[in-house]
Order: sequence, then C-alpha cells, then structure tokens
Amino acid sequence: MKKVKKLKSKKKKKRRRKGKPIAMGKIAADGSILKATPGISISTVIYEGEIYGTRDDIGYTVTLPEGLVCDNNYIIQLTAENYGEDGPDYVITSIASRYQTIRGFEVIIWADRIQTISSSYTITPVRTNWHFVVYDL
Repeated sequence: MKKVKKLKSKKKKKRRRKGKPIAMGKIAADGSILKATPGISISTVIYEGEIYGTRDDIGYTVTLPEGLVCDNNYIIQLTAENYGEDGPDYVITSIASRYQTIRGFEVIIWADRIQTISSSYTITPVRTNWHFVVYDL
C-alpha cells in the first residue's frame, strides 16, 4: 500500500514586518491627509482638557485601521513642520502624542515663540503640517 502525502493548504499568513514602518502619513494643518497609509483617518477633534496652560483644545486624532497594531505599545515617531518665521523672533515647534490606544492616538503641536528683543516666550497649541510613522515590534 502506497503512502499518500497530505497536501498542506497554502493559506497566506499576514506577516508583520518586525521593526519596519507599518503606517505613515503627512498631514496638513487643517487635518486633511496629504499622503498616508490606506485606512488611516484624521480628525481635528480631541479630548477636552487643559493643554499646557491654555483652554484651547487644538490637536489631531489619528485613527488606525483595525488590526494594524498588536497592542497599545507601538512606537510613534512624530515630526512637525516649522510654524512660521516672521519679525525679530523665531519659533521652535514641539510635537507630542497622547492617549495612545490600539485604535489610534492624539497629536498636539505647540509653537514656542522666542523673542530676540526680550527674554520672554510663549507656548501655544497651533495647527501646522506634520508627519508620523508607526512601528510595531
């Protein structure tokens, strides 16, 4: 009697590329997507709360496609484009994420206007173009 080989079904497994970007995007100041991984959505609505001494709830919510990340511990790399340069001062732009979940995260951008005439500066939430990359190891 001949042995019959069982054929294994060739189901394609979705392989996660460890250590490589799994999502990225370039977002306009108004929250519109200039370029992004399919399935990403952006909103300019964020959770209410005081953001560094101001009552202005200015920011962005990034929603990730279902199943993109394994858990809440993925890595987010953010870059803000410089927020304007005019007059005798210069601006340092800062960006941060908050409320990171398996469904997405929020992004807040501040402009630190440093006066060259005086030593004062202000930190204010602003809208400007920004970029993100998501990694899941």
